[in-house]
Amino acid sequence: MEQIKEISTWLSILGIPTIFGLTSWCVRACKKFTRKLEILHSAQKAQMRSQLLEQYYHIKARGYVWSDELDDWVNQYKCYHELVGENGVLDARKKELESFPSQVRT
Repeated sequence: MEQIKEISTWLSILGIPTIFGLTSWCVRACKKFTRKLEILHSAQKAQMRSQLLEQYYHIKARGYVWSDELDDWVNQYKCYHELVGENGVLDARKKELESFPSQVRT
């Protein structure tokens, strides 16, 4: 009961137009923030894809893969896969990398 009185007091002090204005501002701010997050999400996906492909082509040119390098590549691929879902290009590259001769760094 006490909370209802307090809310009622705040409503009478602020007034409905002020509360509506604050709510509208919050909604706009959330939409703007969401849009920026979507842009960052897209940029992160593009960066990860580019890096995975660059590493793949470097390994392919060398003809073998270091075991720790493969682990790092696969871990990053898993994160990328979580963001994007299935990706035929990188799925095929992953299978190919896993079939490359592997060497351990000494």
